[in-house]
Amino acid sequence: MSGFQMLAMQQHVWHLLPILLILLVFGVGLILRLATKVGAPERDYSYQPKVSVLLPVFNEGAHVLETIDSILATHWPRDRLEIVAIDDCSADDSFEYLSCAEEKYPDVIRVMKNPVNSGKHVSLSRALQESSGEIVICIDSDCIFDKNVIRELVACFCDPKVGAVGGHIGITNVNDNVFTLCQALVYFMSFQVGKMLQSAQRRVFCISGCLFAVRRHIFLDVEEAVRGRNWFGMKVRDGEDRYMTHAILMRGWHTLVNPAAVCWTAAPTRVGQLFGQQLRWRRSGLRDLFWTLARMPQHYRVMGVVALFTALIPEMFTVLWALYLFTAIPLMGVGEAIKSVVLAILTFCSVFVVWALAYNFSIRSIAVGSEPIKNPLKAALAGAWFFMDSMLITLLALFTFDVGSWGTRDEVEKTPSHV
Repeated sequence: MSGFQMLAMQQHVWHLLPILLILLVFGVGLILRLATKVGAPERDYSYQPKVSVLLPVFNEGAHVLETIDSILATHWPRDRLEIVAIDDCSADDSFEYLSCAEEKYPDVIRVMKNPVNSGKHVSLSRALQESSGEIVICIDSDCIFDKNVIRELVACFCDPKVGAVGGHIGITNVNDNVFTLCQALVYFMSFQVGKMLQSAQRRVFCISGCLFAVRRHIFLDVEEAVRGRNWFGMKVRDGEDRYMTHAILMRGWHTLVNPAAVCWTAAPTRVGQLFGQQLRWRRSGLRDLFWTLARMPQHYRVMGVVALFTALIPEMFTVLWALYLFTAIPLMGVGEAIKSVVLAILTFCSVFVVWALAYNFSIRSIAVGSEPIKNPLKAALAGAWFFMDSMLITLLALFTFDVGSWGTRDEVEKTPSHV
């Protein structure tokens, strides 16, 4: 085979890489979801320990009262529930609203304020120390609970090997614009199908920090490591959910997702906020990838080859394809680079339209209360945005590991849907 033929074959492989990734993660996940009980893990609803909901708050304003009201409205015994809220020096009136909630429900809610702005995980750590529940649920301050979410999360802990459980995160502002539509579909695809391959092995590598249930003693065991994480000596403030999930797995515990445990959150409506959020998530994923690669023998011993493969491949595919695009023009010419991008964009556009139709068909039974997509064809634009945004963010994240923040909330601005 000549050098030209080998180069042409390599180009074809790179062209197909995004398609192969979609088939691997979502195709296999869909088959498992439809053909097995992976979407309905073993549960025992008679197991009702005390539950502590840890609520870190930063610049959330009055909307935090909606979060608290939704928690209190869940189907869970009030005498087995507590909410520990920590305000991380918000620049708005969040602490005043929390104080009002504490006065109204003094038997359930405890409110404190950090002396200095410290980040989400430090706030969670402090809330953990002040809590007493056997099961701890970490959430975001704009999270709205379904009435059965605590019941569904806690029931999964009937298996003594399960250390942490996640659920389905829905989007409350699906139809605001193409960016919120993109987020809604990515969440739907991920929590209902994409994580099923890992969940079938009880090796989910990232449970969303928006809804993260964990045994108290396990949280205490990993808390110091999560709080002290760094990147070559530089303090890291983002990605605590992925790091904590990984730390729990490495201690031999099982992690899984129960799609019947549902909550809702608002997606960023402006491109700058969405880009910042996605960049934060990508940094977290890449750090986790490099951490795993650097400790391959240890990961193999704890998790086995199949679980390790399903955890590494998606992140590695994304990095390799982003680097390919970065080098395609000087190595293969403008024409081949454009061909690769167009093929990938068309693939993602098609997949997103199909998933938009599936979303509208299934939310009535999967995530009751979610807003249907008004124009499923608009999902093609969301697919194109997701692909281009992901490639750019991956390249940018590789050079900005030392940056971290609360993400979509800065010192003076609330999440857009809450203003």
